[in-house]
Amino acid sequence: MNEKYQYRLTKLQKTEIAQNLIDILEKDAIIIEQAKRFIGGWIYTGPCEKRKAFFDVWDIVLKNYMPKTRPILFRACNRISKNGKIASFTGRLECARKFNDNKGSLIICDTKEALAFEDTFYKSGEYRHTFYPLVDVLLKAKNSDGWGFSERLLNDYIGEDEYIMRIDLGNMHSFKWAKNNW
Repeated sequence: MNEKYQYRLTKLQKTEIAQNLIDILEKDAIIIEQAKRFIGGWIYTGPCEKRKAFFDVWDIVLKNYMPKTRPILFRACNRISKNGKIASFTGRLECARKFNDNKGSLIICDTKEALAFEDTFYKSGEYRHTFYPLVDVLLKAKNSDGWGFSERLLNDYIGEDEYIMRIDLGNMHSFKWAKNNW
């Protein structure tokens, strides 16, 4: 029996989930059940368990969503992934440090710089350097009735300050963690 996490979506489901994720932040829309399952699945699956359906939805979101804030984002990784890969980032350096225990690499993106000309050169559906503040969706849920998310999920993952973004080393900086021998 296959022990891998199975998550499949039709093209229509991917589009509906992506549009709902955008509408939640742009229009204060109510979250749909499929989007709840999508977010829960994204949060609770490890990197090796993430399936194409997850990345297809994020691809639609990132091409069509222009964030209103411009934080500095961090990603800790054992090795730097290829350009264009969709990955989780955090808005807290301390979280990035904990994820890799000061080993591997640190990617830093100043989204103010990365998005400076995004809406000048690209239009919705073509965005290439945007990000999605998943933490904002979780905060909206917590400040409402929880939207069906468990209290544990909300309390544990809001602190991770998670954002979804494509790795683009042309607009990001990467560093190796220095060993701390104190």
